This record gives sequence, C-alpha cells and structure tokens, in this order.
Amino acid sequence: VFGVGDPDADVLMVGEAPGFNEDLQGEPFVGAAGQLLNRLLREIGLSREDVYIANVLKCRPPNNRDPAQDEVDACKDYLRAQITMVDPNVVVTLGNFATKLLMRTETGITRLRGRTYPWWQGRTLVPTYHPAAALRSGDRLIGEMQTDFALVRDALSRPRTLTTLTSPPSGKGASPEASAHIQSHVAGQSDVSGQSDGSGADSGDQADQMNLFA
Repeated sequence: VFGVGDPDADVLMVGEAPGFNEDLQGEPFVGAAGQLLNRLLREIGLSREDVYIANVLKCRPPNNRDPAQDEVDACKDYLRAQITMVDPNVVVTLGNFATKLLMRTETGITRLRGRTYPWWQGRTLVPTYHPAAALRSGDRLIGEMQTDFALVRDALSRPRTLTTLTSPPSGKGASPEASAHIQSHVAGQSDVSGQSDGSGADSGDQADQMNLFA
C-alpha cells in the first residue's frame, strides 16, 4: 500500500502501516479511521484529495501487530523519497511510530502533540494521534486531534522558512531503488527531475540532509 493523494500537496500525512481494509483496497486510511481522517480534514477546509497520505510501512504487518524495527528500516527510504518528491510545507505524523521516526525521539505522542515543530528544510511538523487510536479512546482524543488539525491550518498560512535546523548524522539519502520506485508512483508519472525541493541547497547539502530517519 504505497500512498494516495495530490503529488504536489502542501500537506503530507504519515501513518503507521496498512491495516486489514487498507491491505484489501490498496489505499491508506480507509474504513472508520479513514472516515475520521476525512472529517478532520473537512473541518479545516481540506479534502482527502488536497493532501498526500502515506505510511511508515508499505505492507501490513501480520495480525496488525506493531511494526518491527527491521521493517521500519526496510521502508524508511521510500517514505524519505515520498517526502522529498511531494515536497510539502506541512508534515502531519499520525501516531507514535511515525512521530518517533520523523522526530528521532523516544518521547510518546501524548507529550509531543498540541504544538508545531520546525522541521527539515523549513517544513512544519505537526504530531497527533492515529485516528484508529482516537476512535478506540473516544471523544476526548478526537477533540485533541481537532485541536492539532487547527494547528495544521494555521501552519499552512505561514510562509516556509528555508533554513537548516540541525545537522543530521552523515549518511546517504534514499536508495536508487527507492527513488526509482517512488518516482513511478508519486509524481503522476510526470517528469520530476527538475522539481525543486525548495531548500536552495546544493546537491551536496541535499545528500547530507537526507539521512533524517537514521
């Protein structure tokens, strides 16, 4: 289950992994969790077609168990390339796994949500709960997600600040195999070779900054 949505979206949402319904339909966030996500987007004036939706894992873990570290490691190049090619201004992490990976932290989502974070290449990151977790927990968590989605709307109204905030560990970016695979899916089969990442960085800086999820 690769991803779905606008390949030029200003908002990219990252979940955990496909579930049963997603695996059947080949699309992330369908079923009840997808309906809640659609509702939250509508409340801030967006539709599912306005954003790009992806997951950390591209395949469903057996019996819907939590992703294993080796599975995250196998898939993160693809997510990194998705973010690079869509080039959103705002990234929304849905749940613990996506938040911990993209923020490189062991702090849980309950403590991190409720605010925005400056992120890679001037983007804004907004962590919030996974819709499935909110549905299990009831109205309180859904209300907190509404608050977080309001932060997404506010972040979209602010200009992107193109500064490098940290010096990520040395390392290479998305593998050539991942980049080729992403290019055939994300960009609407159009040529993305000339697409700017908006950073103003040269190619060497780009390579150094791609190891975000190490």
